[in-house]
Amino acid sequence: MIKINLLSEGRTAARAPQPGLGTGKVNNLVFAGCLAVAFVYFFGMWWHVAAVKRDWDEKNRKAQAEVDRLKSIIDEVNGYEKKKANLEAKINLINDLKRNQHGPVRLMDEVSKALPDLVWLNEMNLTGQNIGIRGKAMTPNAVANFIENLKKSPYFAEPRFDSLNQEGPIYNFGLSVTFTYVAPTEPATATSPAPPGSPAAPAAKPAA
Repeated sequence: MIKINLLSEGRTAARAPQPGLGTGKVNNLVFAGCLAVAFVYFFGMWWHVAAVKRDWDEKNRKAQAEVDRLKSIIDEVNGYEKKKANLEAKINLINDLKRNQHGPVRLMDEVSKALPDLVWLNEMNLTGQNIGIRGKAMTPNAVANFIENLKKSPYFAEPRFDSLNQEGPIYNFGLSVTFTYVAPTEPATATSPAPPGSPAAPAAKPAA
């Protein structure tokens, strides 16, 4: 006799098969993970670039501030240099005037010394160092004496005779000469005294 267990078959039939994870869900999870990793990567790169940019901006700001500070110092130094150049130009001009003011005085003095009797001057023109002289004399010998006296002076080069013509009893003459006067140089300034407490300079030994 054959026995059939219907209860077991019913239980087996009643169990529904458990569905597993589908391929589509796995792909979605992998894609979402890749998106998350890419987002984290790009966010990290953006943060790094932003941090580098902030660092460079700060360095540029400090560098620009330093440039502005140095520019103000350079402008101040240039201002001092211009003031110094102006003062030096004024000092040189004053020194030149001091040296040159003795030249005309010496010129008149030397010409007056060389002027003999019977000769008088009408005109003297100074162009650079060249002097043009126009005058009158009672005799030609008086003009010759005047020229000889100019030759003897160390302040004149060889005179150049230009003209001599008689006008009644008076002789008109003209000549030119180079004024060789050299202005004296400025004396050297004395050295400043040594500050108190500093050792004095040793005295020079007498010659044997």
